[in-house]
Amino acid sequence: MKREEKKNFVENLKTILSENSLVIVFHYRGMSMTDMTDLRVQSFNTGCNIKVTKNRLTKLALVDTDKSELASLFDGPTAIAYSNDPVELTKLLSNFAKNNSNLVILGGIMNNEILSVEKIEILSKLPTLEEARAQLIGLLKTPAQNIASILNAPSGDLARVFNAYGSK
Repeated sequence: MKREEKKNFVENLKTILSENSLVIVFHYRGMSMTDMTDLRVQSFNTGCNIKVTKNRLTKLALVDTDKSELASLFDGPTAIAYSNDPVELTKLLSNFAKNNSNLVILGGIMNNEILSVEKIEILSKLPTLEEARAQLIGLLKTPAQNIASILNAPSGDLARVFNAYGSK
């Protein structure tokens, strides 16, 4: 990369880091190109992004940002995953890491809070926004269904009694 390309890369990376609330750093040593492509496709389908970066340039991009604590994680073949939807991204990486031992999550940062591997794992177990909405609607819908069935039950019982009486 030429000097100007490096400057543009660092500026682009600074923009990416500032515009996304969650950034996760991971090692990909030993991953095949097929696995990496599969991870990229899955991330694209969930609205997340993955970028393989040069460690030195990434450390330069992290200087004077609210995510500068991540700089210590950049050693070896590292990549970043970023998104504004923390649950989708953590689910994606956690599930992929379970099936592919070459992907090792190192840590991350969300809204200026450093995330350990354990915190990322906890985030991955939370429901997505759509799942949470569905659960909430289900909770709200259940009492109404119960009330409707209770109100309909006496009239149904009364109809059965009249039917039985009439058939005698």
